[in-house]
Amino acid sequence: MILFVSGATVTVKRFPQVGELIVPSAGNNPDALRLEWGKWAMDNGAFSTFDPGLFMAMLQAYHGRKGCRFVSAPDVVADAYATLQRWPFWSAVIRGAGFVPALVLQDGMLAAEVPWREVGAVFVGGSTEWKLGTQARTLMAYAKSRGLWVHVGRVNTQQRIWEAVEAGADSCDGTGFTWFPDKRIPKGVAWIDQALTQQREQADLGLSVPPSELAV
Repeated sequence: MILFVSGATVTVKRFPQVGELIVPSAGNNPDALRLEWGKWAMDNGAFSTFDPGLFMAMLQAYHGRKGCRFVSAPDVVADAYATLQRWPFWSAVIRGAGFVPALVLQDGMLAAEVPWREVGAVFVGGSTEWKLGTQARTLMAYAKSRGLWVHVGRVNTQQRIWEAVEAGADSCDGTGFTWFPDKRIPKGVAWIDQALTQQREQADLGLSVPPSELAV
């Protein structure tokens, strides 16, 4: 699983398991970043405040750059209906710019409502309670069954990383890794490696260990 980090470019380059998450407000210079194939993605900034102008400027700045894993389509936090209403326009804009649009999963979203044929990836957003619940897990399973990339946002602790790995996520991000990169990124990488190792060992033994029993 890839840990996507916004900013902290120097620290990010030290770890092959870490990729770069570009956000509209950062004003990143594409020429200054490590843009390896599949090791970078773009977010829309809607969790704080969505700015269409900054979002479009980001798409324009990175237009033609190869290997972007996904671009999260503008969404409305904890509102499935409003997010799905935004999807047709913004997913077309993202595809028109040459990138893969990711649908941000939000509270109340059901598998039957998702335009799966149009979705290039999914980004698990929503409230904390919802994203850890059954609906989110079901949508993640649908996405994986269709071969889509699954990303989970706001993953900042060892337990959350374990839960993301257990659910089959391909990548995750968390603000803690951006705010305290030198301290948190090495920990995050170690947590991911541990979770993946335990997952493989449990699969071999036919066992399952609850996240609460992991050593912190």
